[in-house]
Amino acid sequence: MRIARIRALTVLCALALVAGLVTFWAIQNDSQTSANGDCPPGAVVIKTDDIPKPEEIELVVLNGTDRDGLADQAALQLEDRGFVVTETGDADESYDGTALVYFGPEQYAAGVHAHAYFYQGTQAFDIDWDKPITIVLGDDFQEVRSASDARQSFAQGGLGTPPEGTCTVE
Repeated sequence: MRIARIRALTVLCALALVAGLVTFWAIQNDSQTSANGDCPPGAVVIKTDDIPKPEEIELVVLNGTDRDGLADQAALQLEDRGFVVTETGDADESYDGTALVYFGPEQYAAGVHAHAYFYQGTQAFDIDWDKPITIVLGDDFQEVRSASDARQSFAQGGLGTPPEGTCTVE
């Protein structure tokens, strides 16, 4: 009986050693350990995997028109859809379109999500942007899209092509 136990323990130890070596080899050769492996040198990494919920997105809403109260009106609509509006006011310059949505690499997914709430809005991605997501409302702005319309728009367009000088990491 003793020899059978010693043989069983030897086989068990050998299997454990092989399993440990295979695990170590798999971790060392995993292509996912380096998130920036496919990024060209100097590219700014933007995350695209976690699309934040509106409750997690802070916005600044600015009025780029001569219509009084437009930023406050849009802020109320955005808050009704779950967004957190931290500031409203007047933009430094007027804007003719629907809405300009400014955001940077740190807010990429949140900026694209917020953009979906503005019909025919324009994304204004800036690689050096370090302010909160800022929306400048223009003369063509009528109302903030409903959550269902925004989801449909976002589903059709997705996150789009990464901006020049960036590299997406999921």
